[in-house]
Amino acid sequence: MALATQDIVEITQLYAAYNVAVDDGDGEAFAGCFVPDGEFDPGGQPITGAEGLAAFARSVPVGVPGIRHIGSNVLVEGDGDAATGRSYLTVVIAGAQPTLMMTGRYRDALRRDGGRWKFVQRIFEADR
Repeated sequence: MALATQDIVEITQLYAAYNVAVDDGDGEAFAGCFVPDGEFDPGGQPITGAEGLAAFARSVPVGVPGIRHIGSNVLVEGDGDAATGRSYLTVVIAGAQPTLMMTGRYRDALRRDGGRWKFVQRIFEADR
């Protein structure tokens, strides 16, 4: 059976929560978007587990003040408690003269964990 509309809404909210958490440097909220042994590959060295994910998120706005992740074209498919997702990412530096930093794509594996949808694996590929 395909994903229910409510599942798609919850997964879309997960994508938004992920972007807000990393932009805010909220490591705990960012890590909470993943299953406990979840993995994020930002395009090189994968980051695994809550501690590593939280540290990564805390470092992002420190290293790039004003960063804003804008997700779009979220496409999810799945059945039961497992899903895959794809989306586009546009990263800008906010301000009076916003600056485009990069664009790219995510490929995701998701799972319902404790009644909530979370990322199992999230792979980012920057456009070249």
